[in-house]
Amino acid sequence: MAKKNKKAASAPAPPSVKTPAVAKAPVAVGISLFERPWLPHLILVAAVVAVYAASLDNGLVFFDDDKAILYNHTLQNPSLAKFFSGQNLGMYAPLSWMAYWVGSLISGQEAWGYHLLSLALHALNATLVFTLLKQLTNKHWAAFFAALLFAVHPVQVEAVSWAAALSTVLFSTFYLCSVLAYLQWRRSSVTTWIGLSLLAFAAACLSKSAAVTLPLVLVAIDYYLSRKNQLGKFWLSKVPYFAIALAFGLYTFVTREQEGHDIEATSAAFTALDRFFMVCQTLLFYPVKMLLPFGFSISYPFVKIGGTWDWTYYAAPLVLAALAFFVWKKWRDQPNLLLGLALYLLPLAVMLPFRTVGSFELRSDRYVYLSCVGLFFIAGVFLEKTKAQVRNGIMVALATMLGFLAFKQTAVWENGVALFNNCTEKTPESALCQCNLAYNQLLSLDFQGAIRHYSEALKYDPTTIEAYNGRGQAYFQMRQIPEAFDDFDNAIKAGLSSPKLFLNRGKCHVMLNRPKEAIPDLTRSLELEPKSAEAYYFRAFAREKTGDPENAIRDYGSAIRLNPNYVEALVNRGLLRYTAGQLNEAIADYSEALKTAAQQVQPMILTNRANAYLQAGQLNEALDDVNRALAVNPQYPRAYQTRSAVYNKLGQPAKAQADLQAAQQMTGR
Repeated sequence: MAKKNKKAASAPAPPSVKTPAVAKAPVAVGISLFERPWLPHLILVAAVVAVYAASLDNGLVFFDDDKAILYNHTLQNPSLAKFFSGQNLGMYAPLSWMAYWVGSLISGQEAWGYHLLSLALHALNATLVFTLLKQLTNKHWAAFFAALLFAVHPVQVEAVSWAAALSTVLFSTFYLCSVLAYLQWRRSSVTTWIGLSLLAFAAACLSKSAAVTLPLVLVAIDYYLSRKNQLGKFWLSKVPYFAIALAFGLYTFVTREQEGHDIEATSAAFTALDRFFMVCQTLLFYPVKMLLPFGFSISYPFVKIGGTWDWTYYAAPLVLAALAFFVWKKWRDQPNLLLGLALYLLPLAVMLPFRTVGSFELRSDRYVYLSCVGLFFIAGVFLEKTKAQVRNGIMVALATMLGFLAFKQTAVWENGVALFNNCTEKTPESALCQCNLAYNQLLSLDFQGAIRHYSEALKYDPTTIEAYNGRGQAYFQMRQIPEAFDDFDNAIKAGLSSPKLFLNRGKCHVMLNRPKEAIPDLTRSLELEPKSAEAYYFRAFAREKTGDPENAIRDYGSAIRLNPNYVEALVNRGLLRYTAGQLNEAIADYSEALKTAAQQVQPMILTNRANAYLQAGQLNEALDDVNRALAVNPQYPRAYQTRSAVYNKLGQPAKAQADLQAAQQMTGR
């Protein structure tokens, strides 16, 4: 007995027997690193700042940033009621909205405030990953290795450098906090901890519905810590987690459908067998992308060539089956490796392409923002078995190389054109990328470029009907009206229905001298958006051309009520009123138009008003207006013609003749 007590009281076993190798590692990243609780966290934060500080200079991209932030009216007039009662992009994420609002408080509509929040949250998440893996596995070196790669790998750039993806880093913060609180509850059995865990989980779901996988991760953690013989006592604690997950998961389908996404129709684009190959290939796609960290893009489309998949899709099930057999034979007694697999597969589960929930991005870098931790941890577990100098050297080299690649990748997110240029270079077959590059070029007034890339989108995917609308707008801006009309017409016939689209087709009808055909389109546009001054203006113009001045005047009036400074509507209504003999009303319209008219159109409006004054017998006012018109533009023949008529009325025939001759010389008549 004494011998046994002596053994129990003796010094700890040598590192080669009991103590984790990391505990005796060299000073570089060995015992000195992990004996200082703040040092690993400081290194992780410094790594994140070094890699992502440049992203603060990036702008917003017109791919969700516009809808989620710039045009999100809730951010402009915020309230808790609006945050918790609204939806954005078909998602219920009130806490993400609040995070966007905080970003707007920091930098207004400039992008750096949102990027600063993402950077800070990513740095926090890196420290949470380290803390979680360290507490869960007691493998300090492997935990730090995984956290460092999580911090600097270029696969994370999309989630951190995209303002709209702030929701991804935010939900991940709450997700990790929930797991840490759950671990604390398992150790202490203090109810407060599981309450905090549930609260953090609910916050994660309120940030992004992808958080619903957390209960599965907790089950995996229970298995890792307790094994089969003790799992039963923890099952009851999962009931509220699964209830929350189910509620948010089902509500996501509802909000997507309310946004206008036909889940059944979009999912039917691929057969069940297609989906099987897509899921299998995607499970391998991400690890390969992390192992070979090049060619990152915002879109990785699933494209069949001649009705068949690339060979990698057909090989993927076989590779996965072989890997599963290998794991079963070699790793079933390796809990750390099984844990790493669970941490990769389970958070990714709801973002595999089983169905299409209203999104073009069936796979995306940000989908593995949390899942990559599992693969990095597996790599850390293997490397931990090597000599300290070797593994530390590999870690430093990897972190440096990956950090440099991530730093370069942040420049891709400088703006929408740069982002989708990169996308079309990496995946030219992506209609999504072609279409969004064209959209950003359209906003940048590069109409030729927009037409080219909208056409590419339609070449790769003729069902990308939004490309017809965008290309039509580019054609319209270049005054290629027949081509614009054909595209707007194709978009409407394909099923698109928006007030802007009907307005654009109606405008094309007008410009092609088909006013009668324009009226139904413009009326439909106003049914969809009754507050469009432009739609009223063009319908008034069409009605004027079809000989319906009364309704034209009424529509011009509606346009002016919606936009009191609508110069064209004021001038056109003034002309109709002048023709109808409503001279005082015409003069009033011209006077209002002059208040905001640009200098180049002022001579025309002044001359119009002068003619109205002339017909009303107010000759001095008429003379004053034409003199003002000629002071602005001495080469305006209509002003000379009008002044000639005024001089005739004033009994000054010589001046009248001189002005008439000047007008004839300018017009060549």
